[in-house]
Amino acid sequence: MIGKIHYQLNKISRIKLRCKQCFRFLQRITCKIIGLSPWTVDDNNIYSVSFVGLYYNILYCIILSVWSLHGVFNDPPATSPAASLFIVLKRILFVALVSSILIPLYYIAFVQQKRLISVYNRFAKVDEILKKCANYELRRNCTNDVIFSVNFVTIVFLVVISDMCYYIPSRVLFGCFPSVIGGCVMIQYAMLLNKIDSRFKSINSVILNISEPKISYECQFRESILYDIDNLQKAYMELYEMCYDAAKFYGISIIIAILCCAVRVIFTLYILILSAVYYQENYSPIWHVIGFRFFWVVFLFVVFTLSTTEMKKQVRKNLINLHFMNIVFLIGMIRR
Repeated sequence: MIGKIHYQLNKISRIKLRCKQCFRFLQRITCKIIGLSPWTVDDNNIYSVSFVGLYYNILYCIILSVWSLHGVFNDPPATSPAASLFIVLKRILFVALVSSILIPLYYIAFVQQKRLISVYNRFAKVDEILKKCANYELRRNCTNDVIFSVNFVTIVFLVVISDMCYYIPSRVLFGCFPSVIGGCVMIQYAMLLNKIDSRFKSINSVILNISEPKISYECQFRESILYDIDNLQKAYMELYEMCYDAAKFYGISIIIAILCCAVRVIFTLYILILSAVYYQENYSPIWHVIGFRFFWVVFLFVVFTLSTTEMKKQVRKNLINLHFMNIVFLIGMIRR
């Protein structure tokens, strides 16, 4: 009976592991397709530069550039004021599209790519440092999985496919691509910050779980707490530098992403205004498609804002706790 229960538990754990691996593969392949993951990852979760990803991003950007030029200058003659205004707005979308094409090129810039690869590889180093601390436990949650799933489902089913039910595919891709790649950059950055944030929370948990020792173990306790303080400070500095490097890498990309999303919102608002002004021409918006777009944009900015705000709070909180821990420890040493 016990052996059967043990077998069932192992089977469930294997299924969970396989599902997790498939989910990670879906994340990586999705980012690679849109040019946001030009590096390679081995079985030990070590990131390295990939020349295949480099050539793919270059070819990807060339194809998009040619396609966007063809799309923006291949317009039918305007037969109404609404059509003329739509052509003007399409030129604005072209600017956003060109800007979004710069993001995959920025990802393969050697210095910038090495910086982000270094950030991902340093997670293992931070975990090794924190494992030396007593009462350490990495707080894992499914926040990033939920964020990726909602973003993926919204883009594929509620934005792209719903648009294709009413518009031709080339028009949908021309209008959606800038905001899609910009939104994915914001989600990718938010997920990275969440991974760093979980380590900061683990540091704070170690600090809060330090308890007073028994008298007979007081000497060992002082040595142990000094060892933990040293490791926590090293881990904190590593995480702080990772935040700084990640911010430097994503700074330009996030600005472009916000521009692309803003253009998408302006385009959608223009459609609404157009439907009101030229109502007599039977121009009516597709309300549920517009609703999906607004929901997705709001979701992007909420996730991005919450992740950056929580990161700032954790950095400040851990710094205060570490300083307070040092002061308390020094006061205790002086009294003894």
